[in-house]
Order: sequence, then structure tokens, then C-alpha cells
Amino acid sequence: MTETGKAVSELLDNMAMKILMVEPGDLSVVGDLLDLGEQLVTSTDAANTPVLQRMGTAFRAALEKIIMAELPDSAENYEQLGRCIAQMQEVVRKEGVADDSALASFVGGLGAVGYPVAVGELAGEGDNPAPAKAAPSPSPSPALAAAPVAAPSLGATPLPDFLQDKDLLSGFIDEAFEHLESIEVNVLELEQTPGDLEIINNIFRPFHTIKGVSGFLNLKTINKLAHATENLLDDVRNGKRAMDSDVIDIVLSVGDCLKEMVQNIKEVLERGPECYQEADISAFVARIKQLQEGEGGAPIEVKVKPVVGAAPAVPAAPAAPVAVEEVAVPAFRPAARPAVAAAAAEAEEEEVGQRGATADKGGGQRKRLGSSIKVDVEKLDALVNAVGELVIMQSLVRQNPLVSRLADPKLAKDFSQLSRITSELQRTAMAMRMVPIRQTFDKMIRLVRDLSKKTGKKADLIMEGAETEIDRNMVDSIYDPLVHMMRNSVDHGIQTPEERSKVGKSPTGAVHLRAYQKGGNMVIEIEDDGEGLNSQKIKQKAVSRGIIQPGDSLSDHELNNLIFMPGFSTAEKITDVSGRGVGMDVVKKAVEKLRGKVEVQSQPGKGCLFVIRLPLTLAIIDGIIVRVGSERYIIPTIAIQESMKPDRKKYNTVHNRGETLLVRGELIPIIRLYQVFGVEGTTYTDPCDAIVVVVENEGRKRALMVDELLGKEEVVIKNLGGMQDVPGVAGGTILGDGRVGLILDLAGVISSSAE
Repeated sequence: MTETGKAVSELLDNMAMKILMVEPGDLSVVGDLLDLGEQLVTSTDAANTPVLQRMGTAFRAALEKIIMAELPDSAENYEQLGRCIAQMQEVVRKEGVADDSALASFVGGLGAVGYPVAVGELAGEGDNPAPAKAAPSPSPSPALAAAPVAAPSLGATPLPDFLQDKDLLSGFIDEAFEHLESIEVNVLELEQTPGDLEIINNIFRPFHTIKGVSGFLNLKTINKLAHATENLLDDVRNGKRAMDSDVIDIVLSVGDCLKEMVQNIKEVLERGPECYQEADISAFVARIKQLQEGEGGAPIEVKVKPVVGAAPAVPAAPAAPVAVEEVAVPAFRPAARPAVAAAAAEAEEEEVGQRGATADKGGGQRKRLGSSIKVDVEKLDALVNAVGELVIMQSLVRQNPLVSRLADPKLAKDFSQLSRITSELQRTAMAMRMVPIRQTFDKMIRLVRDLSKKTGKKADLIMEGAETEIDRNMVDSIYDPLVHMMRNSVDHGIQTPEERSKVGKSPTGAVHLRAYQKGGNMVIEIEDDGEGLNSQKIKQKAVSRGIIQPGDSLSDHELNNLIFMPGFSTAEKITDVSGRGVGMDVVKKAVEKLRGKVEVQSQPGKGCLFVIRLPLTLAIIDGIIVRVGSERYIIPTIAIQESMKPDRKKYNTVHNRGETLLVRGELIPIIRLYQVFGVEGTTYTDPCDAIVVVVENEGRKRALMVDELLGKEEVVIKNLGGMQDVPGVAGGTILGDGRVGLILDLAGVISSSAE
């Protein structure tokens, strides 16, 4: 595949992952998908493949019509769009060639969505599909049409009051997200123990803080909604209102709404006041009032409406500016940063006096907050990179021939001290990158709860090892794959209570989410006690797609892992939870981008176990440096079992091919690295004269043939840019002598040698 193909393929992979995350009614994710579609259509890489650009244009136009409510916002439509993405991926895999069947399938998918397009238009026989932006502006949705249209132009829009002090606002955004995540975790915990007053207090305090600081910053809507919810929680604390499912549902809904509003404020800071949106919280406030008065009610649906002169939520969905009712609030006066803390503290003291909260808990919380500081992510990455360069430079200086010839005891002692300090600095810097995976795991609690309600199933999430630390840069990247796998476990794995009872299982299913460290890897396991995978059904699907031949003999484990092939799916029905026709290959690609691996184990009738293996960090690796000819390679230490000079009696070949070495009673295939990487001038061609390093990867053992072992070293991984997709190479590093060494990806080496 060319570099152009790789760039477009990555865009399509991201689109495939996003469409798996879409739920009907969640236009925020659809907006992200639309942005990716826009990047695909406007990229110069896609312009080199006209048929792909036409397909992307048609896809984008169909998606815009869903956003504009001209086409149904349904799971079936997203499933069809997922199939369209799969067809575009197929075009890229075929180097830009789109056969009639692929175009027909793509056109059929868009037709099922309700966006007709002709095969000839995509093939270039007629005019290109008209870009959606050139289409007539659709009529506004009923919610917007009911609002009065405002006359002022965008240029007349005044600067929102809360933008008077952007530094204070930025600090509020970070803290608000933390508070809202804390609220969600505690609410879900409270659902299991409704009478726990301590948990209720843990939910009350973040709402109180958000209310106090948002009021100070003149964020009127956030302040009003947080204050109303706080009053409801205060009634629960004082025994006036029971903490039941209605209260829990409204608190979770309010948390989602507040997150949406805070996210919008963040976009305003990044892109300008034209992005500002005002949320209509009247339904929330009315519902909270009903609950305080002891009345029931229907679930709340939040609607966001643009303020006067505001840009629409999704760039491709223009809407008329809407006037909003003004709320009388005190004039905002900018203040120095300490005033925020003072305002929050004053509000806390006032609330404690009025509601009888204990001062010890508030003081304890302030003490914990004072023991840590927030550091900008870019500064942290710059520090880690600088430490890595320091390690490399220390090694270069130490191995300088002029320095190494100096027999000075004091110099040797100073170098030893420098090495100790550098190593400690490196460990500390890397520890700063490591964060507990709990923040990702906690989001799964809400996900499983909502999925259980939506699918009519009962499922408990059991988490283990949430405190296991992982590289900060991996936390966000692993979230989408985890969401998709959790959805599959609940939607396709766990049976309904009736089906479980028929086979003698508890009506409530169990989904285990585990994380632990094993060697130099982080292992994440998702296990359910559902019906497991149907290996025979997978085999039939694989045969029908031409992936395997009818006579191929594969184990159940090998058959089950075919689900990670592109577009492979055995789902018989489409739901709004999963089954978008994209398949599990996007999960595999997302994990492999992090230098990880994913596999599945299944027992029919007993359940499935998905195992994800990730490196603990993306920055440093402990390895053995080996020489092959004039090249240097680094083998990860964690994978090495032993090294030796082979005994000729234990060396075997089959017809001068298929070389193996008998090691501890086991025949291990030999891999000649100089052949895998095309290295010339190797010292040894006879395995019995060379050195072999026995390595293990995912249960497969191999003996790597090298010329020389040069030593063990912790190396800083450097990105190879366009070379990062070379099979068998995970990255590069600068060695102590200034040379570049390639870090081996053993899974890739083993696969390359087998071809």
C-alpha cells in the first residue's frame, strides 16, 4: 500500500471507529464523523483517487441530511453508513480500484439510508454528486422554527460576559470535568447502596462547587441548573425525599447536560464566541421541581438552541439565529485568580452554616487538592522528551573514545553519580506520564447500566485492577475500543433473563473488566458469561467471504479470532447498540496503533474473553542490542528467554528449509534476521557459528539468528515517521555511539518470516 493509501486508510479507520460509537440522538459523535468525512473529501490524498472522493462526497451528503433531520436518525441508517465505510476501505485496499459490485453495494447502502445516487455518478460517467453544501437550505427543525428569529447579524453579537477572564474560565473547565466524573461514579455507586449518606454528600459537594464558581464566572445557565439539582440533593440529605431511581436518573441526566455545556464553553475558548450555545434547561428545572414535590414524570430530553448570532452545533447544519429570554443577573466584574478560590470558599462556608455539613470533610478535601498541581500536557511531554534526550546524550558522552581512554577515578565516580541521577530522573518523568486506568474504567459503569436498560437485559459490571497505571497517552486512545467491546459483550454476549434461566444461569449476567501488569505489558480483559462465539457459524461466514477454504483445518481458537478480519460480522440483527457492519477489525487496528495485541477466547455456552495486551509506556523500552551485519537492532528484554551458540547436533532442517533448533526438548524455528530485513555483509550464514536469541511472543517461540550481542540498555523510542508501518519494526532509537537502532516488533518479525 502506498503512503497515500495509508493516510486515507487511517482516516477511514477513524470513521469506522466513530460510527461504532454513534447512538441515535447523539449528534455530537455524528458531528465528529462529519468532520472526518470532510477531511476525507478535501484531502489531496483522496483527490488522487477520484472514485473514492466521489464516494466520500456522497457519504458526507447523506450524513448531513441525517443531521438536518431530513433522513431518519436511526440505528438502521448508521448500520448502512457503516457498510458504506467498509466499501470505501475495500477501494483503498485495492489501490483505488472500485469494481461494479463494490459501487453497487455502496449505492445500495446510501439508497437504504434514503440518499439516492447512481453508480454512473460514482464511476465518473456523469456529473459528480452535488456537494451537500450546494443543496438548498432545509427548513429548520420544529424546535427551532417555534423560536422567534433574531435580526442582529453575527458581527453585532456582544462578547459573552463569562469570556472577560479566559484564564479563570480555563481553570473552571478542567475542574468541572473532574467534578462531573466524580458525580457520575458516586451516583452509580449510590444506586447499589441508596441509603449511604456519605456518598450523597460526595455527590452534593461537587454540585455545590460548580454552582458557586459558575455563579462567580457569570455562567448563568450552568449556575441555575447546578443550584436546582443541589436543592434536590439537599432534600435527600435531610430526609425530605428518598433517593430512588427517579432522582438517580435526573442527576445523571443533569450531569450529561452540564458536561455538554462545559464542553461548549471549552469550544468557545478554543474557537471563538461564535461557537457559543445556550442550553434550554427549563425541562430539567421543571422535572426537578416535580421530584421535590413528590411527583413522577417522563424522562428528560435536553435540547440545545443557539443564542443570538451563535454558530450551529454542527458546521454543516446552518440554522437561523434564535433569540433567548434574558435572565437578570448581577454585572460581571473581572477579578484576580485568588478571588475564585475565595468565592468558592465563601460559598462553602455559607452552605456549611446553612445546611449543617461537617467542616472536617470540607477541610480534608481542600488539603488533598492542595497536595497536587496541574501541569499542561504539552509541558509534561516536553519534559519526558528532554529527559530521553538527556539519557541519549549521557550515553554518547560516556562512549566517546577520548573520554573512555581517561583513567581518572574521580571522572569514573562522577559518571557513576550522573548515571544514577539520570536514571532516577528518567523513572520520575515516566511515572508522571503514568495514570491509573480507573478514569477509563469508571466510564464503563455508566455504559453497562445504560446498555442493560436499552437492551432489556440484566448485567453487572465487576471491575478489578482499576488502579493499574498506564501511559497517559494511551488512556484516551483505548477508550473507543473498550466501548465497542463492552457493547458487544452486553448486546451480543449476555442473553436475556429468560434465555439465561432456560439454560440454568442466573438471570443477571456478569461482565468482568480487569487490568493488570504482566512483565512489561498492561493486560486488559473483558469477560462475559454469555453464550460465547459460534465457531461453526464463523467458519461458514469465513468460507463464504473467501477468507478460508472449506477444507482448511483450523482450531476453534483460530476460527474465533477471524472476527478481527475487515468487515467480518455474524450478527443476525441490527441494533442501536452495536452491529454497524464495520466489524471488529477497527478495534484491532486501534490496539495495534498502540503497539498492542488483541485476541479472543471463547467457550460455547459459557462466555467470551477478550484480551488486550499493551506496552506500559510508549516512550521507553528495555532491550538487548544485537548486531546483524552493520545494522543494530533492539530486542525487547521481556520477550527474551535465553541466548546461546547452537550445538550442531541440535540443529535440524527439512529439505534444507524449515530450520529448527532443539532447545530444552522443544523444536523452535530459526529466523535469520539478515534475510528478514535484507541486510548484506552478515558475519555468519551458518546458524551453528552465529548466536541465536530465543524469544516468545503470544505463545510462539522463535530463535533469532544474530551476529553479536552488544549489551542491555534502556532506550528511548523515536517515531520513524513514514517508516512506522515497516513490518517487524516498532520504532527506532539513537544508540550510545550515535548510530540509529531499530526496535523489533516480534509479532511482525514472526509473521514476515512465515510469508
